Amino acid sequence: MKGKGTTFGAITVVNAIAGGRGVTASVKLETEATVELSSGPGDWQVFINGTKQPESRLAIETVNAVMRAAGRDPKAFSGEIRTVSRVPLGVGLKTSSASSCAIALALFAAIGQKAFDPKKIMNCSVEASLASSASITGAMDDAASCLLGGLNLVDNLGRRVERSQLFKKTMKVLIKVPNVQSRRVALDLQHLKMFGKIAEIPYKMSMEGDPWRAMTINGNLYSALLGYDPLPALLAIEHGALGASLSGTGPATAAVFEPNMEKEFKALAEAWASDGSEVIETETNNEHGRILSLD
Repeated sequence: MKGKGTTFGAITVVNAIAGGRGVTASVKLETEATVELSSGPGDWQVFINGTKQPESRLAIETVNAVMRAAGRDPKAFSGEIRTVSRVPLGVGLKTSSASSCAIALALFAAIGQKAFDPKKIMNCSVEASLASSASITGAMDDAASCLLGGLNLVDNLGRRVERSQLFKKTMKVLIKVPNVQSRRVALDLQHLKMFGKIAEIPYKMSMEGDPWRAMTINGNLYSALLGYDPLPALLAIEHGALGASLSGTGPATAAVFEPNMEKEFKALAEAWASDGSEVIETETNNEHGRILSLD
Protein backbone atom coordinates (compact mmCIF):
# COMPACT_ATOMS: atom_id res chain seq x y z
CA MET A 1 0.00 0.00 0.00
CA LYS A 2 1.45 3.32 -1.08
CA GLY A 3 0.48 6.96 -0.67
CA LYS A 4 1.89 10.38 -1.45
CA GLY A 5 1.13 13.87 -0.14
CA THR A 6 2.46 17.39 -0.42
CA THR A 7 2.26 20.49 1.77
CA PHE A 8 3.94 23.88 1.96
CA GLY A 9 6.20 25.85 4.27
CA ALA A 10 5.12 28.85 6.32
CA ILE A 11 6.49 31.89 8.12
CA THR A 12 5.51 33.40 11.44
CA VAL A 13 3.38 36.53 11.59
CA VAL A 14 2.57 36.21 15.30
CA ASN A 15 4.27 33.60 17.48
CA ALA A 16 1.87 31.60 19.67
CA ILE A 17 4.28 30.55 22.43
CA ALA A 18 3.61 33.43 24.84
CA GLY A 19 -0.11 33.96 24.30
CA GLY A 20 -1.40 30.68 22.86
CA ARG A 21 -2.79 32.24 19.67
CA GLY A 22 -0.67 32.54 16.54
CA VAL A 23 -0.72 33.78 12.97
CA THR A 24 1.20 32.20 10.09
CA ALA A 25 1.50 32.82 6.35
CA SER A 26 1.91 30.01 3.84
CA VAL A 27 4.86 30.24 1.42
CA LYS A 28 5.55 28.35 -1.78
CA LEU A 29 8.21 25.97 -0.46
CA GLU A 30 6.98 22.41 -0.91
CA THR A 31 7.42 19.32 1.25
CA GLU A 32 6.50 15.95 -0.27
CA ALA A 33 6.04 12.67 1.60
CA THR A 34 5.82 9.15 0.19
CA VAL A 35 4.71 6.24 2.37
CA GLU A 36 4.94 2.53 1.64
CA LEU A 37 2.77 0.68 4.13
CA SER A 38 2.99 -3.02 5.02
CA SER A 39 0.55 -5.05 7.07
CA GLY A 40 2.17 -6.64 10.08
CA PRO A 41 4.31 -5.33 12.93
CA GLY A 42 7.86 -4.22 12.31
CA ASP A 43 10.18 -1.26 11.98
CA TRP A 44 9.62 2.01 10.17
CA GLN A 45 12.42 3.24 7.92
CA VAL A 46 12.51 7.04 7.63
CA PHE A 47 14.42 8.99 4.98
CA ILE A 48 14.69 12.80 4.84
CA ASN A 49 15.95 14.23 1.56
CA GLY A 50 17.35 10.81 0.70
CA THR A 51 19.23 10.26 3.96
CA LYS A 52 18.18 7.46 6.29
CA GLN A 53 17.45 8.71 9.80
CA PRO A 54 18.63 6.75 12.84
CA GLU A 55 15.35 7.81 14.44
CA SER A 56 12.49 10.18 13.68
CA ARG A 57 10.07 10.54 16.56
CA LEU A 58 7.91 13.00 14.61
CA ALA A 59 7.37 10.59 11.71
CA ILE A 60 6.59 7.67 14.02
CA GLU A 61 4.22 9.71 16.16
CA THR A 62 2.49 10.89 12.97
CA VAL A 63 1.93 7.24 12.02
CA ASN A 64 0.50 6.56 15.48
CA ALA A 65 -1.84 9.57 15.33
CA VAL A 66 -3.10 8.80 11.81
CA MET A 67 -3.72 5.13 12.51
CA ARG A 68 -5.63 5.92 15.68
CA ALA A 69 -7.68 8.54 13.81
CA ALA A 70 -8.47 5.95 11.13
CA GLY A 71 -9.50 3.36 13.71
CA ARG A 72 -6.45 1.17 13.07
CA ASP A 73 -3.88 -0.32 15.42
CA PRO A 74 -0.54 1.46 14.79
CA LYS A 75 1.37 -1.64 15.92
CA ALA A 76 -0.22 -3.66 13.13
CA PHE A 77 1.74 -1.81 10.44
CA SER A 78 5.31 -1.15 9.37
CA GLY A 79 6.89 0.44 6.34
CA GLU A 80 8.93 3.22 4.85
CA ILE A 81 8.51 7.01 4.94
CA ARG A 82 10.38 9.34 2.63
CA THR A 83 10.14 13.13 2.80
CA VAL A 84 11.71 15.60 0.41
CA SER A 85 11.60 19.28 1.29
CA ARG A 86 12.76 22.62 -0.08
CA VAL A 87 12.45 24.04 3.43
CA PRO A 88 15.63 24.23 5.56
CA LEU A 89 15.28 22.11 8.70
CA GLY A 90 15.19 23.48 12.23
CA VAL A 91 15.35 27.20 11.50
CA GLY A 92 11.77 28.31 12.23
CA LEU A 93 10.15 27.69 8.83
CA LYS A 94 7.62 25.08 10.01
CA THR A 95 9.37 21.97 8.68
CA SER A 96 7.91 19.81 11.44
CA SER A 97 4.33 20.79 10.62
CA ALA A 98 4.91 20.60 6.86
CA SER A 99 6.41 17.11 7.23
CA SER A 100 3.83 15.73 9.64
CA CYS A 101 0.94 17.02 7.51
CA ALA A 102 2.49 15.61 4.32
CA ILE A 103 3.12 12.26 6.01
CA ALA A 104 -0.46 12.21 7.33
CA LEU A 105 -1.83 12.87 3.84
CA ALA A 106 0.34 10.08 2.40
CA LEU A 107 -0.71 7.65 5.13
CA PHE A 108 -4.42 8.30 4.63
CA ALA A 109 -3.87 7.77 0.91
CA ALA A 110 -2.00 4.52 1.58
CA ILE A 111 -4.91 3.09 3.55
CA GLY A 112 -7.27 3.94 0.70
CA GLN A 113 -8.73 7.32 1.60
CA LYS A 114 -8.64 9.58 -1.46
CA ALA A 115 -10.43 12.45 0.26
CA PHE A 116 -9.38 13.92 3.60
CA ASP A 117 -10.70 16.11 6.40
CA PRO A 118 -8.28 19.05 6.87
CA LYS A 119 -9.09 19.33 10.58
CA LYS A 120 -8.28 15.65 11.07
CA ILE A 121 -4.92 16.11 9.30
CA MET A 122 -4.11 19.15 11.44
CA ASN A 123 -5.08 17.34 14.65
CA CYS A 124 -2.81 14.44 13.71
CA SER A 125 0.01 16.91 13.13
CA VAL A 126 -0.62 18.59 16.50
CA GLU A 127 -0.71 15.28 18.37
CA ALA A 128 2.48 14.08 16.69
CA SER A 129 4.25 17.40 17.33
CA LEU A 130 3.37 17.32 21.03
CA ALA A 131 4.18 13.61 21.48
CA SER A 132 7.57 14.00 19.79
CA SER A 133 8.37 17.36 21.47
CA ALA A 134 8.74 18.92 18.02
CA SER A 135 6.53 21.76 19.21
CA ILE A 136 5.69 23.45 22.50
CA THR A 137 2.12 24.43 21.59
CA GLY A 138 1.31 21.70 19.05
CA ALA A 139 1.64 24.36 16.34
CA MET A 140 -1.83 24.15 14.83
CA ASP A 141 -1.16 27.63 13.40
CA ASP A 142 1.83 26.23 11.51
CA ALA A 143 -0.10 23.16 10.36
CA ALA A 144 -2.96 25.36 9.11
CA SER A 145 -0.76 27.36 6.75
CA CYS A 146 1.18 24.28 5.62
CA LEU A 147 -2.08 22.51 4.76
CA LEU A 148 -4.62 25.23 3.92
CA GLY A 149 -2.45 27.90 2.32
CA GLY A 150 -3.11 31.60 2.84
CA LEU A 151 -3.02 33.51 6.13
CA ASN A 152 -4.20 31.65 9.22
CA LEU A 153 -5.16 32.95 12.66
CA VAL A 154 -5.33 30.10 15.14
CA ASP A 155 -6.08 29.47 18.79
CA ASN A 156 -3.48 26.77 19.37
CA LEU A 157 -4.58 25.93 22.90
CA GLY A 158 -8.19 25.52 21.80
CA ARG A 159 -7.16 23.78 18.54
CA ARG A 160 -9.37 26.14 16.59
CA VAL A 161 -8.71 27.99 13.33
CA GLU A 162 -10.30 31.37 14.03
CA ARG A 163 -9.74 32.70 10.52
CA SER A 164 -8.25 31.29 7.33
CA GLN A 165 -8.07 33.57 4.31
CA LEU A 166 -6.35 33.39 0.96
CA PHE A 167 -4.09 36.21 -0.14
CA LYS A 168 -5.74 38.70 -2.50
CA LYS A 169 -2.44 39.02 -4.34
CA THR A 170 0.82 37.13 -4.37
CA MET A 171 3.34 38.84 -2.09
CA LYS A 172 7.10 38.47 -2.42
CA VAL A 173 8.79 36.79 0.55
CA LEU A 174 12.48 36.89 1.43
CA ILE A 175 13.95 34.62 4.09
CA LYS A 176 17.35 34.98 5.75
CA VAL A 177 18.83 31.83 7.31
CA PRO A 178 21.96 32.84 9.24
CA ASN A 179 24.73 30.47 10.22
CA VAL A 180 23.76 30.35 13.88
CA GLN A 181 22.06 27.75 16.03
CA SER A 182 18.41 27.91 16.98
CA ARG A 183 17.83 28.90 20.60
CA ARG A 184 14.76 26.70 20.92
CA VAL A 185 16.40 24.26 23.34
CA ALA A 186 17.15 27.12 25.74
CA LEU A 187 13.58 28.45 25.87
CA ASP A 188 12.27 29.47 29.28
CA LEU A 189 8.59 28.82 28.68
CA GLN A 190 7.39 30.31 31.95
CA HIS A 191 9.33 33.49 31.29
CA LEU A 192 7.86 33.80 27.78
CA LYS A 193 4.32 33.34 29.09
CA MET A 194 4.78 36.43 31.28
CA PHE A 195 4.52 38.41 28.03
CA GLY A 196 1.29 36.78 26.89
CA LYS A 197 -0.81 39.96 27.14
CA ILE A 198 1.71 41.87 25.06
CA ALA A 199 1.80 39.04 22.50
CA GLU A 200 -1.98 39.35 22.15
CA ILE A 201 -1.60 42.88 20.72
CA PRO A 202 -0.16 41.80 17.33
CA TYR A 203 -2.68 38.95 17.20
CA LYS A 204 -5.55 41.43 17.57
CA MET A 205 -3.93 43.66 14.95
CA SER A 206 -3.92 40.71 12.55
CA MET A 207 -7.55 39.96 13.31
CA GLU A 208 -8.35 43.59 12.50
CA GLY A 209 -6.67 43.33 9.09
CA ASP A 210 -3.15 44.59 9.79
CA PRO A 211 -0.99 41.42 9.78
CA TRP A 212 2.22 42.85 8.34
CA ARG A 213 2.71 45.59 10.93
CA ALA A 214 1.76 42.99 13.53
CA MET A 215 4.50 40.79 12.10
CA THR A 216 7.13 43.47 12.73
CA ILE A 217 5.98 44.02 16.31
CA ASN A 218 6.06 40.27 16.89
CA GLY A 219 9.59 40.09 15.51
CA ASN A 220 10.90 42.77 17.82
CA LEU A 221 9.26 41.16 20.86
CA TYR A 222 10.53 37.63 20.22
CA SER A 223 13.98 38.69 19.08
CA ALA A 224 14.36 40.48 22.43
CA LEU A 225 12.95 37.57 24.43
CA LEU A 226 15.03 34.90 22.66
CA GLY A 227 18.24 36.90 22.33
CA TYR A 228 18.37 37.26 18.53
CA ASP A 229 19.67 40.27 16.64
CA PRO A 230 16.64 42.36 15.52
CA LEU A 231 18.66 44.25 12.89
CA PRO A 232 17.92 41.93 9.92
CA ALA A 233 14.18 42.56 10.35
CA LEU A 234 14.69 46.29 10.87
CA LEU A 235 16.89 46.42 7.77
CA ALA A 236 14.04 44.82 5.83
CA ILE A 237 11.67 47.57 6.96
CA GLU A 238 14.25 50.17 5.87
CA HIS A 239 14.19 48.52 2.42
CA GLY A 240 10.41 48.90 2.20
CA ALA A 241 9.14 45.55 3.50
CA LEU A 242 5.51 45.55 4.65
CA GLY A 243 6.50 43.39 7.59
CA ALA A 244 9.52 41.47 8.88
CA SER A 245 10.00 39.11 11.78
CA LEU A 246 11.97 36.34 13.36
CA SER A 247 10.16 33.20 12.18
CA GLY A 248 9.18 30.74 14.88
CA THR A 249 11.99 30.37 17.38
CA GLY A 250 14.52 31.27 14.72
CA PRO A 251 17.10 31.77 13.60
CA ALA A 252 15.41 32.53 10.24
CA THR A 253 14.00 36.00 9.59
CA ALA A 254 11.28 36.56 6.99
CA ALA A 255 10.21 39.74 5.19
CA VAL A 256 7.12 40.37 3.04
CA PHE A 257 7.08 42.80 0.10
CA GLU A 258 4.53 44.11 -2.35
CA PRO A 259 4.81 42.22 -5.66
CA ASN A 260 6.05 45.29 -7.58
CA MET A 261 8.97 46.00 -5.23
CA GLU A 262 11.54 43.98 -7.16
CA LYS A 263 14.35 46.52 -6.79
CA GLU A 264 13.97 46.80 -3.00
CA PHE A 265 13.55 43.04 -2.68
CA LYS A 266 16.78 42.34 -4.54
CA ALA A 267 18.65 45.00 -2.59
CA LEU A 268 17.66 43.40 0.71
CA ALA A 269 18.58 39.94 -0.58
CA GLU A 270 22.08 41.23 -1.37
CA ALA A 271 22.38 42.94 2.02
CA TRP A 272 21.18 39.88 3.93
CA ALA A 273 23.59 37.59 2.06
CA SER A 274 26.61 39.80 2.74
CA ASP A 275 27.43 37.98 6.02
CA GLY A 276 27.29 34.52 4.42
CA SER A 277 23.68 33.78 5.34
CA GLU A 278 21.53 31.65 3.06
CA VAL A 279 18.83 33.81 1.46
CA ILE A 280 15.67 32.22 0.03
CA GLU A 281 13.45 34.05 -2.45
CA THR A 282 9.87 32.82 -2.54
CA GLU A 283 6.28 34.09 -2.41
CA THR A 284 3.04 33.67 -0.52
CA ASN A 285 1.02 30.58 -1.30
CA ASN A 286 -2.72 29.98 -1.70
CA GLU A 287 -2.54 26.29 -2.66
CA HIS A 288 -3.89 23.60 -0.35
CA GLY A 289 -1.88 20.56 0.65
CA ARG A 290 -3.04 17.58 -1.36
CA ILE A 291 -2.83 13.86 -1.93
CA LEU A 292 -0.76 13.12 -5.03
CA SER A 293 -1.16 10.34 -7.55
CA LEU A 294 1.71 7.85 -7.54
CA ASP A 295 3.80 7.55 -10.71
